[in-house]
Amino acid sequence: MKVPEELKSEGRAPSLLDALIPLIALVVLIGGAILLFGLQALDGPIPAALVICSMIAMLVAMKNGNSWDAVQEATNRAMESITGAIFILLAVGALIGTWCLSGTIPTLVYYGISVLSPGWYYAASTLICGIIALSIGSSWTTAGTIGVGLIGIAQMLGVSTSITAGAVISGAYLGDKLSPLSETTIMTAQMVQVRAGGKIL
Repeated sequence: MKVPEELKSEGRAPSLLDALIPLIALVVLIGGAILLFGLQALDGPIPAALVICSMIAMLVAMKNGNSWDAVQEATNRAMESITGAIFILLAVGALIGTWCLSGTIPTLVYYGISVLSPGWYYAASTLICGIIALSIGSSWTTAGTIGVGLIGIAQMLGVSTSITAGAVISGAYLGDKLSPLSETTIMTAQMVQVRAGGKIL
């Protein structure tokens, strides 16, 4: 979808203060919501804070001379560029649910106890999570399924669960960022218009 020429010419570039206002508002509102409501903030205050920050960003854009139509067009283009990432996230949720219901995690714990050795457990956890995240393109799925199983195995083997958690997260994020299937990698490339083979992703 192309931006009409009349929308391109409107407005001026935001100053540093203009760019910082929505960011500062986001930090203050989310921090305040967590301080006031604790974990209950996830049920409403934090989404409300995100909506308010979006409205603040819109007001900053309009203050700089952009019309409502230009702001709406920019929003449409941003949503259009992340559609693929949204579908990947939906697939990730389905995959986590399937693995939990099918007994994948208990199976991993059962066989992991007999195969993994405490001497190289942390390296193995990082490597396993890295390979799985690379193959499926999701750090959250890896940490939420295989990672949970590896932490359970760590408890049974008597090794540190906190170091295991660090190994799981390290491997999961490394594999996720290297994977061509990762929604965050794809979304980042689309937002900054990375060129691959002469074409914009």
